[in-house]
Parts: sequence; C-alpha cells; structure tokens
Amino acid sequence: MADNIEPTNIEEHHTWAEVGGLEADYFTGDYPESTGHRGVSAGLVPDQAAPVYNASSPQEMRALWVTRWDFRTAEDIRIIAERAADANFNALFFQVRGNADALYRSQIEPWSALLSGGTLGEDPGWDPLELAINEAHARGLELHAWVNVYPAWLGETAPPSVTPEQMYNSFNSLYDQEWLMWNRHQEPMTLNKEYLWSNPGHFAVLEQIVAVGRDIVQRYYVDGLHLDNVRYASWEYSRDPITLAEVEDAQAADPSVDRKEWQRRQVNTLVARLRQAIDSTKPGLLLSAAVWPVYKDIWEWWTAGDGYEGFCQDSVGWIGQQTADMISPMLYLSSITQDDAQFAALVQDFVERANGEHVVPGITATYDTFAPIGRRIDIARQAGCAGQSIFAYGHVNQKRFWEDFRNGPYATPAAVLIPQSSRERTSAMLQAA
Repeated sequence: MADNIEPTNIEEHHTWAEVGGLEADYFTGDYPESTGHRGVSAGLVPDQAAPVYNASSPQEMRALWVTRWDFRTAEDIRIIAERAADANFNALFFQVRGNADALYRSQIEPWSALLSGGTLGEDPGWDPLELAINEAHARGLELHAWVNVYPAWLGETAPPSVTPEQMYNSFNSLYDQEWLMWNRHQEPMTLNKEYLWSNPGHFAVLEQIVAVGRDIVQRYYVDGLHLDNVRYASWEYSRDPITLAEVEDAQAADPSVDRKEWQRRQVNTLVARLRQAIDSTKPGLLLSAAVWPVYKDIWEWWTAGDGYEGFCQDSVGWIGQQTADMISPMLYLSSITQDDAQFAALVQDFVERANGEHVVPGITATYDTFAPIGRRIDIARQAGCAGQSIFAYGHVNQKRFWEDFRNGPYATPAAVLIPQSSRERTSAMLQAA
C-alpha cells in the first residue's frame, strides 16, 4: 500500500512552492425520484450503479480525495475502497489526470509513468479508473474522476516522445510557446521542479481539456467529474501575446474589462464547456471542483492572494451560473488549520455567497489527533454545508483515523446530497429530451 505522500503541488499536497515567489505560508498540503440513483438516468447499467439509499437516509457528501500517489496496484485500490466504505464515506474523488497524462485508458493522452515504474506511455496492463469504479460501486461509494486541469507537465526534463503524444511535445510543435502561461516580464514559463502550466486563454488548451473530460464521462460509469488546478498559476500570469492582444480588443469594446476579468472569463468558459459535455452525454452527473480557500479576502488576512483576484478563479460564480454543482474550498492554510475561527469564517463566507448546499469544505487529515477534524466537520454541518471533503486517503491511513470517522461523525451512513438546483436542471433536461 502506498502510504507515503509525495508532495507535488498546492491542490494535491499543499505547498506554496509552485506559485513562484509568493509568501511562504505553508499550505498543508437524494437521487432523482425516477431511478433511485442519478447514475442510472445518466447512462449507468444497473449492476454497476451504487446501491440505492432510501428516503430516510441522511444526505451529506462525505468525499475522500485519493491522489495518484496513493495507489500502484489493483490491490491498493480495493483496499482504499474497502477502508473508505467501512468508515462510512460515500464518495471518492479519484485522481486520473495529473499533468496531461492518464491513469486510465485514453487515446488523447499517454499513460502516466507512475503505473509502470517511470515509463511514460507504457500500458500497465490494467485500468485504475475502471477498477476503482467497480470497487467503489460494489461498496456503495460514488466515484468522481479527479482531473488536474491546467498543469501540462511536471519536472525539469521534457517528456519523451510517445503515442499518444504528451501535450508538451505536441503543443510545442503546433503553437510554439503561446500555449503556455507567461510571467510579468512577458516570458513563457519553462520546465521547472514544479508544474508547467498551460494557458487558459489559448483555444487549443481549452479544446484539449474539454476533450479529456468528455472522453472520461462518455466511456466510464463515473458519478461525476472533479476539477483541480482550475485557475491561473499565480497573480503574475499570464502576459502571453494572445492574452495581451485579446485583452486590448476586449477593452476597446468595454474599458472596464481588465486582464484579470478577461482571464476569469477564460476559466469560466472552460467550466461551462465541461458542464455542456456532461449534460450532452450523461445529464445528472455532478461537476465539482477543489477551489482556492479564500474566494475574496475581505479580511486582508493573506498576502498570497485570493482566488478571485490572485488566481482568476471565480468559483462562486460557477455556482451562480449553474456550471458547477459543488465547490470544495481547500481550507489548508497553516493559519486555518490552527484556528477554528478562521476556518469557520471562511466556511460561512462560501456558504453565504454560494448557498450551503453547493459547498463541501476541504478538511485536512494531517493532524496528530482526530479532534480538530471532528470540530471542523461540526462547523461545516452547523454552517449548512452539503458535506465535507477529506484530504486525503494517505493521511487518513497513516494516522489510522478510520475508526474515528466510523465511530464519530460518520457513525450513521449517508447518501450524497444533490443540490436542489442541480436536481431541477437535470429534471428539466431529461423532460426536454
């Protein structure tokens, strides 16, 4: 079992290194009435659908993030599903795309090197996503495919040439460097120890990511698509030629549109296109996202930037536009993990802005004892949230918190809460069809 966590980025393992020179705070790392399970109406065959919960079941998302570092074998995945189900979790956010590679059978992007001992593009002889779906559904767990959106590669060495070609190689040959994010000096991001980020303002980047999301939803019996790194790399990006030219054109029509607003619109478009891909394929599947822990810093608590201005991520706007169903603020800043009051303030802010039934706060499991996790689950429940997301399997397993969940806040099994607005939208689409 892969119990050890290997830090790589903010969203998965919560360090601030990747944001390039920012402050070094530590970022510790009811179903539709017609079927009983929304997946069936979305295309699932009955024997692969998760068990049906009755009307009296509590409703609350209890998600567990499973990173690509948490498994290497089929047995690892079986154990993960078994432990999560025994602890009365009801959903897994299972990572299948890290840096424009695949932990599932894809004709768009190459097999991840993690599955073959370091060889990109090598078929491991099994499909982690297919197995994870089967193991999760057999135990009453939902399985949401977790994809890193804009990271295009990781590390200082370029990927080898493989089939299908990795994004770094194919996009460089087609678009030179304009498909990358550029810094404030108008220089393209280069290969480094952290992620190389693709440019949300480039049309081909948009089409690549939408194609990946559509492919997963069409071919696999997932219960949802879960987005991560769906933002800009930091406040200084992107000053690439395409962005600067498009911003100038936009300002000619509307002087109030600055670069940050134009960039937010590019990310919003990506989320909306993925919503369309889901709805045209399997309406009813959830689209969720792990999002920056501070939407707008009304408290002036942090120097590293908030989601809206610092990273051009309008996560609350996605809920208002009904493009995303749920957002999971990653509440792992060191000050938040140490201060219940800060955690509660941020949770309440998201609940008031986005409606609590759409908010699933992210809670870290890196504590030495279970007590802080239990308190934060209580805070989220009292605020009216749709549930909680726990980061991550590896941490829970290292600390052996499984019985603490089962005998404590998760003592009674629960069905995933589906926001009313999402239910209504799905019902309207199915009736129209």
